[in-house]
Amino acid sequence: MNPRERITAVLHGEMPDRVPFTIKRPQPPQGEIERKLRNEGMAICIEELPFTTTRPNVEVLRRETLEGGRPCFEETYRTDAGEVTQTWVVEPGYGSRHITQFLIKSVQDYRAVESLVQDEIYTPAFERFRRAEQVLGQDGFVFDGWLGPSPLLKMLWELMGPEAFAIGLAEHPKEFHGLYEALLQKQREQVRIVADGPGLVAHFSENLTAEMIGRRRFQQYLLPVYSEFSSMLKSKGKLLAAHCDGHLKSLADDLAVSALDIIEAFCPFPDGDMTMDEARRRWPDKIIWINFPSAVHLEPPEKIRACVRQILKAAAPGQRFLFGITEDIPDGVWEVSLPVISAALQEYGALPISVASEVL
Repeated sequence: MNPRERITAVLHGEMPDRVPFTIKRPQPPQGEIERKLRNEGMAICIEELPFTTTRPNVEVLRRETLEGGRPCFEETYRTDAGEVTQTWVVEPGYGSRHITQFLIKSVQDYRAVESLVQDEIYTPAFERFRRAEQVLGQDGFVFDGWLGPSPLLKMLWELMGPEAFAIGLAEHPKEFHGLYEALLQKQREQVRIVADGPGLVAHFSENLTAEMIGRRRFQQYLLPVYSEFSSMLKSKGKLLAAHCDGHLKSLADDLAVSALDIIEAFCPFPDGDMTMDEARRRWPDKIIWINFPSAVHLEPPEKIRACVRQILKAAAPGQRFLFGITEDIPDGVWEVSLPVISAALQEYGALPISVASEVL
């Protein structure tokens, strides 16, 4: 089987010939080692939204500077309800952005951000997704619905930050929930387009960790959203995934009964607070798409190899399981760690995995 066939087999509830080994672009850098890893079966995963977004009534002013040698951006959005500004810097590794100043800094900013959200218009762009699939071919998998976080976590991670989020929830519930409802309505529009699109998996980039959301808010805000959107997607034969890369033990029972099909980016111990064995026991019906623990990339090759074996043993016999690299790899170590991981998966990753086998 080729890399794409292995991934889609798992997503369709089938058992491929080997555990799929996946990595998200832009890691690793293209070159000799990356080519060797792909020849060994490593699959490339990319995201391509099947719609475009415009804001016809919003003026955007953008300024770029350097901060500590890193690109720093400032954007001001002028809406009918006022203007708001955010700043961010570009991180190494994935080139992801780290917000240093959020759009909402006080209760006066809610109206402008809500106006910004409500002005968004989404237009299907299915051919763009199909083109991305055509270019990637059998070398990997394209997520067709990288939807960003669900509404509450979008407020926390992208619009407010932890401090303003806590203040808003406690002291400004009317404004807080008005913005939440606006985000939810717009995401419904996005999911309808994704449901009609050509891909298989819609994805919330939740960055879920229990300490930041809490079980009560998870039950109140996230479980109903997952249920609603899963119903919309399932009617069109699609799966719903969420990027759950934090501490999840206190949310494990809720994740088990959630409408999520795929718990993606699950980080086994030592990065997370659950082992692979515990995840498999707590979520027997979920597809678990792990992130190999980032801290282990720093270990010597024999410990990296042992960690791969431990994870595979816990995942046995290997159904509903994908082995992934979804988070930043510490700089300067991927040239060693990724070949060790690939070699271990070549040796121990044939399916079905037998825990009675001497190799494990």
